Amino acid sequence: MGLFNKLFGNKEKSDAVVTQQPFTGVNENTPVNTLNSSTAVIDMSKSKENLNTVLIDMSKGSKIDMTKHVARVALAMDYSGSMDHLFDNGSVQKTVSRLLPIALKFDDNGELESWLFSTDYKRLDAVTENNFENYVKRVMQKSGMYMGGTYYEPVLSDMVNYYKNIEPSEIPAFIIFITDGANMDKSNTNRIIRELSEYNIFVQFIGIGDEDFDYLKSLDKLEGRKHDNTGFTAVKDMNKLDDQQLYTEILRQYKDWLNNKK
Repeated sequence: MGLFNKLFGNKEKSDAVVTQQPFTGVNENTPVNTLNSSTAVIDMSKSKENLNTVLIDMSKGSKIDMTKHVARVALAMDYSGSMDHLFDNGSVQKTVSRLLPIALKFDDNGELESWLFSTDYKRLDAVTENNFENYVKRVMQKSGMYMGGTYYEPVLSDMVNYYKNIEPSEIPAFIIFITDGANMDKSNTNRIIRELSEYNIFVQFIGIGDEDFDYLKSLDKLEGRKHDNTGFTAVKDMNKLDDQQLYTEILRQYKDWLNNKK
């Protein structure tokens, strides 16, 4: 079994409920740089520099100067049963740490607002430069959330409520939505995606692993929206992308949405 299957591996076709087990060790094939990332001291200076390079490149010929862009940045992270090993082996922590520079660059208060979703959802304390290093272990895995099935609509509805009613703002909200499998509530998700299109909110879906993600691909053709307010990219192993590849994949469709709104 290769590195890809170890990290984002052959997902079960149904989201089985699992009991979280502590990560107790490694084998001879496990790359050192994927281990203990929940406790390692992480230097984000290089990621910040690489992000800025991507933003400069994106700004060429664009209506938007991405180096000066301001947005609310949020993360919705899949907490379904099939994600268990990614939380335990440090992969999710590494992802959170690499996403934070986007929030530090764009966000008006330097926070990556954070939600978990499964059968239910939960809004967590935001990720910041002061708390990110052990965030997954301290906050996500101690949230009391149940690792059940995969439902998109409840967490998206809560995020809409948050940005529309609880913390309203004139600046756009950019949601990074990470999942490893198909959702069980497609019609309800279609409804909230249509509602989202009425607001200043964009959702970048990122499918990890080897699923087909036919539903997320189909959103490009979803009718009844004011704007095309979603993007989708499939990334088999986020840890195999360098910073410039990762940030380009995450931001390119968001930049197009901003340009089309002008």
